[in-house]
Amino acid sequence: MVREPIHALVWTEATEPEDVYPNGIAATVAEHLNESSRVAARATSIEADQQGLDDDALEWADVLLWWGHRRHDDVTDETVDRVVSAVRTDGVGFISLHSAHYARPFKRLIGGSGDLGDVRWEDPGEAEVLTVEAPDHPIARGVESFALPNTEMFGEPFDVPEPDDVVLRSTFPKGGEFRSCVTFTFGDGRGVYLRPGHETFRIYHHPSIRRVLENATLWAGR
Repeated sequence: MVREPIHALVWTEATEPEDVYPNGIAATVAEHLNESSRVAARATSIEADQQGLDDDALEWADVLLWWGHRRHDDVTDETVDRVVSAVRTDGVGFISLHSAHYARPFKRLIGGSGDLGDVRWEDPGEAEVLTVEAPDHPIARGVESFALPNTEMFGEPFDVPEPDDVVLRSTFPKGGEFRSCVTFTFGDGRGVYLRPGHETFRIYHHPSIRRVLENATLWAGR
C-alpha cells in the first residue's frame, strides 16, 4: 500500500529579517520538509487572503506549523476560531514554533498565557545544549543530543499545562534550562511546541532541527 504524504501548512507572520531568511521562514521550513517523500508542504503567511488560513487551506492540511513573533495581535478572532476548530474537531496537528508560545491559536488551545520566566538573553557566542529526554518518542527518532552555537535563551517557568511528553530539554551556559520540545493533546489534534527558531539566527537550517521538524510534522499530522 502506498502511503499518502502528510500535508503540512507552514505559516508565518512575515516579520523575519530577509538577510537571514531571504525567502522567509515558512518557505525555508516548507522546502526542507519537502525533501522528505513522506511530507508535502506549502508555505503561507498572514499577508495572504484570509490570513493564509481559509477553509480550503485548513481542509487540505494535516498539520499546521506556526511561526510568529511581533504580530500576534494582528491575527483575527475569525482566524483563531478556524484554526482551533480544525485542530480540536478535525484533528489537524498544531506545531508552535519559537515565539509562537504567544500565538493566539496556541494560547486558546492550551487554555493559558504561554508566559515565560523573566530570564532571557540572546548571545551568539554561547552554545545551547539540547538533550533528548524522551528517546523513544517518534519526534526524537534519529536525533541525538546536540548544540546550537547561536541562540536565544528562554527561561522557566513556562506557563503551559503539564505536557504529555518532554522530548527535548535545553540547558544554557549562563544557567537555567527550558523544556524546548513538548507535546500536547488538543481534542482530536496533536500539539507540539518547539522553542529553537529565533529569527536572527539560521536555526531552521540546522540538520538536527530539521530532523526534529520532520519528525514532529509526521507525528502531529499522523
